Amino acid sequence: MPISILIVEDDVSFALELEMLVQEVGYRVAGVVDNAVSALGIIYAAQVDFILMDIDLKGSMTGLELGRKIRPLKIPILFITSFGNEAHYEEAQKSNTVGYLVKPIDKYTLHTAITLAVGQLYTSSKDKKAIDFLFEGCLFLKKDNVYYKVTEQDIVAVEGADDRVNIWLRDDRMFVLRKSLLTISRILSDTLFMRVHRSYLVNISAIEHIDIQESLLRVGKITIPISRQRRAELEKLVRKVE
Repeated sequence: MPISILIVEDDVSFALELEMLVQEVGYRVAGVVDNAVSALGIIYAAQVDFILMDIDLKGSMTGLELGRKIRPLKIPILFITSFGNEAHYEEAQKSNTVGYLVKPIDKYTLHTAITLAVGQLYTSSKDKKAIDFLFEGCLFLKKDNVYYKVTEQDIVAVEGADDRVNIWLRDDRMFVLRKSLLTISRILSDTLFMRVHRSYLVNISAIEHIDIQESLLRVGKITIPISRQRRAELEKLVRKVE
């Protein structure tokens, strides 16, 4: 599922323009509101992965104040304003801000800003703790310039090849990322995933059958080789009824 974006903007015509731009570049709109109270209602009730928020809003709470209030939720915020100044920039740093855009904003600027914001948070992560800044237990996988939110349980297997990995999901989708298998292995839970071969990581819960004699296992539609060392570990791990 594409990233879900909440738009918090009190200029009706600009809010509509933002909504169309977000949908046009391939993301999902979680809602469009013009005040902090309504924004909080959506944030606590629905899936919100990213927020586009004007600094000046209707009501008693500004966008900056709302950003500070929801900081513990760790939702990345891209602030929007009609004019930029140092005070606003400094205040924005007290929330989970990932950027600061000044109106007017065109489709290409918006698309680039969102992609870079999410992409930089992902690619700059050196360990699992940094990934968790986005959303605990989730990854953002890029395909055709759109990021998709994926849980670890959604992933059944990862294949490493040169400087890239192929990631297979339970619904048979596959993502290709320019990452090493070692990098992905450090991100994924070592209690859920096992390196069964030098080129493969497997979600243990997704294994459908293991052929010990042929040193192969199957997850979904994928047949994966098992190294001799990992075969012995798997035999100890699984409960066999013979």
